[in-house]
Amino acid sequence: MNLQLQPRLTGAGRPLLLQGPAWGPSSDYLRLTLAPMFESCRVATYDPRNVGDAPRVDLADAQAVEHLVADLESVRRQLGFERFVLAGHSHGGFIAMAYAVRYPQHLDGMLLLNTAVRREPPGEDVECLLQILAEDPARRDAIALFRSTSGRPPEAVSDAELARHMRRLMPAYFFDLEAMRRFAVAARAARPPSAAALARVPDEFEAWVEEGLADVNVPALVITGAYDVATTVADAQRIHGLLPRSVLEIFPHSGHHPWVEEPERFASLVRGFLVDLDASMRR
Repeated sequence: MNLQLQPRLTGAGRPLLLQGPAWGPSSDYLRLTLAPMFESCRVATYDPRNVGDAPRVDLADAQAVEHLVADLESVRRQLGFERFVLAGHSHGGFIAMAYAVRYPQHLDGMLLLNTAVRREPPGEDVECLLQILAEDPARRDAIALFRSTSGRPPEAVSDAELARHMRRLMPAYFFDLEAMRRFAVAARAARPPSAAALARVPDEFEAWVEEGLADVNVPALVITGAYDVATTVADAQRIHGLLPRSVLEIFPHSGHHPWVEEPERFASLVRGFLVDLDASMRR
């Protein structure tokens, strides 16, 4: 199925595409909060199928990663990006890794931000983080909600209900609550998440992605926050261990959005990664 997805472009320079989750609050939060970090890039964002302004696909497997990868390749062709840097956040990082398995020839590099290659129930590492975060009274309701749902958003609800649930959980996803407030202000115009898309995301991540990463010979910067309870340090370490040309960076004072919580360090690391890509291409 060839969908008419509508990418948005900002800036000038090296082609870079930001891939968001295929159920979350559209691509707006990436365009509004993350894209400005890439000052020297031509940054593309787009809404995945069933999200934001993208076309609706009323199939049970509409959000299977095979379809999402095909959509991303269609967007690449539409943009005319013969080679580009692909940055994926959260579930968008899983889509990015799947794309790298299928189409490595189009990638100069990958930025994998707070993502995972498999789904597992929260373990002792997550419980330890939750205990630390719960010491702040402002987080206790969010931590209790996270524990009761294992961090999984509810299915079979309206978009408005899903958005309310995500707002209630938000203090569990940030180490720095002031950064959370800055993020909420910057992304206040973002369109709500899609309950219909969430219901179509498979319960388990497709195994062929993890199995194929060892053959992806693409430079990758793997980033996560030390206090990320959704995609943990262990998740990032697993990805780093699978990708042969990856570098792992843990942000010590961040949760699920390190570019908001530690923006100077994030900007410096990403700038260095892009400079290294340029240098390696000249050799």
